[in-house]
Amino acid sequence: MFKALVELGRELEQKGDLPPPGFYDYKDPIRWRVRILGNDFLLTPIERHVARPFLGRTSGVQAHLLADEAAYALGVNKDSKGKTDRRAAEKFAAFVALLEALLAWPRSSDPAFQESVAVLHRGLTSGWAERLQGLDHATSKDWVEFAPEFGPLQGQPLFEHPDASRFWLEKLEEITSPGGKAVWGECAVCGNPARLIGRIPLGVKLVGNSPLHSFNQASFPSYAAGASPEKSAHLGLCFRCADTASRAFNHLSQNERHRKRILSDPNRRDALTNQIAIYWVKAPAPIEAGHEILAPDHLNEMLVAMLQGDATSNEDSETAPRATLAQIQSLVQLPWRPRESALKLDDYGFFLAVLSPNVGRIALREWINVSLSELKQRLLLFLTATSIVSPWADPAEPRPVAELLRALESHNPNHLRGLLRAAYLGHHPPAGLVQAAVRAVRNVSVLQDPRESWRFRALAALIKLAMFYGSEEAETMQSLDTQRKSPGYLSGRLLAILEEAQKRAQGYNINRTIVEKFYGAASTAPAATFGMLVRTATVSHLQKAGSLNPLFEEVISALDDAGGFPKILTLEEQAEFALGFYHQRADFRAKSRERKEAATEVGHE
Repeated sequence: MFKALVELGRELEQKGDLPPPGFYDYKDPIRWRVRILGNDFLLTPIERHVARPFLGRTSGVQAHLLADEAAYALGVNKDSKGKTDRRAAEKFAAFVALLEALLAWPRSSDPAFQESVAVLHRGLTSGWAERLQGLDHATSKDWVEFAPEFGPLQGQPLFEHPDASRFWLEKLEEITSPGGKAVWGECAVCGNPARLIGRIPLGVKLVGNSPLHSFNQASFPSYAAGASPEKSAHLGLCFRCADTASRAFNHLSQNERHRKRILSDPNRRDALTNQIAIYWVKAPAPIEAGHEILAPDHLNEMLVAMLQGDATSNEDSETAPRATLAQIQSLVQLPWRPRESALKLDDYGFFLAVLSPNVGRIALREWINVSLSELKQRLLLFLTATSIVSPWADPAEPRPVAELLRALESHNPNHLRGLLRAAYLGHHPPAGLVQAAVRAVRNVSVLQDPRESWRFRALAALIKLAMFYGSEEAETMQSLDTQRKSPGYLSGRLLAILEEAQKRAQGYNINRTIVEKFYGAASTAPAATFGMLVRTATVSHLQKAGSLNPLFEEVISALDDAGGFPKILTLEEQAEFALGFYHQRADFRAKSRERKEAATEVGHE
């Protein structure tokens, strides 16, 4: 993941979308420019929103190079509320000391830059700042920059000079070394010999602000002392790679097009049960899918639609992708090819990390890195496997991962991991998903409450995915399959027929049907349950719902041919029971709607 983030960060830097290593886009602008004259300073109010040096200081006194808060840069000791910063003198001394280190740096390549810094140092140590006009309007937290008004660098802020950037990076490498000691080795990402870091100054933003950690096994960090070095030793990274990874992470996590909260803890945003995805597409050029052009942003939108819930139940539906899963299912069935002939589909990739906040750190739940040539077929398998008719038998459509998880009401990270691996890596879904879905279907509200019909559909899709992923049944079981003769499926269909007979016999004016009381027993021990249900229906319901009799006899006959009512249904057979019940009930609802629409048309005539 670090390697992929670093590659993304370098690409974003080239596009101008990320600041360079060691710099950060602060919320507050630079409010003052000190113009360096030959023998004096001139203070000018400005408002510049630009990246500037960053070292992640908290409560300690640490100066930034050539641009900092006024307490550091000019010794200003009053904040915006008139309170005194008692450490202003100490901060100013640290700023001057950093300038002296820069002047002693032997690798500067620009004499004009060194001359400007020397004049700045002379002015700060000679008290030029104390006689600045307008300084009484500056507060200790206002950011200040310095720019010479002479020579070839006239008007250029000194902190933006290439020599300043190179010195600042060396300083940060020194500051971030483990235990303050120089540890040299090969960076685990770029492979270059470098001074390795002990911490990453720039925290990453997921829920709060946390360091991005990657710890090694105990046998690797030989440079770290103690009994458990793996608890304090980062993966061997150079500062450039570590800082670039953090900046790229923040670019993704703060962008609604690259971040999706899949599961939320209703009580705590920073709880480990929260699971948040960040994702991006490596797309050198647009892709042609049939006659449609898929730009990089469109590709990203398509691929993450797998994670989304529908707009009615999605917690941040305003950021939901515009592409529907049905549209994506159609697109992945078309041939894809890059618009540029020099590229191959393998040159395109999809990256996905699922993360959770974890006591001031971040836990990586899942990491997926896959080329589009591999992903395309896997998506088609997943979309087909989750396609199922609506509770009213509307055309089958796929269900997204977030909706499947919400239907389970599960915060189990293994459930999410299993679904993601099925969708993006082509893994068969874990058996635990079937057990969880079968258990959730037995909830009375899922079976009876119209407001929970979306949940029943999602659970049926989840069962179908886990049972028939990659098989022919993934297509045939999208809707009612009258040719399927398995005892579990037939038993589920029979319960739906008996429920429909009860509704028709009582004029649909009932709130509680036999399903509420007998679904659990019928789906586990059919032989002990259906005898009584069939007798009751024969005496009380089927005679009043005569049109159902042929279907009832057909299913009973098929069950007899299959060996009669099973005594006990296994977990897989209970899953088929749920599908049979769902499919048959949806078919009844569709025909009922057709009858009502036909009656309405006749009435209008």
